[in-house]
Amino acid sequence: MKAKAKEEFVPRALREVWEWKDSIYQETKHLPQREALREIMRMAHQVAVEEGFVAATPPVAKVAETPAPYRAKRRPAKTKKI
Repeated sequence: MKAKAKEEFVPRALREVWEWKDSIYQETKHLPQREALREIMRMAHQVAVEEGFVAATPPVAKVAETPAPYRAKRRPAKTKKI
């Protein structure tokens, strides 16, 4: 009885998330873990493209140039004047 009472107060958006997660699981439960994750990422990217959040093709990655190693010049040791 208490479980049913608690479900009445669950927001609609949270129920939709639970349904979405269950449908994703049902679609990928037969796949090995690595392939299931790839399929989920592919589906997520497809939806993001359809909704206009990302470009269909990823932008060309720019490789940053590695700066020259930092080499501090040593200062000569100060001598004490007596």
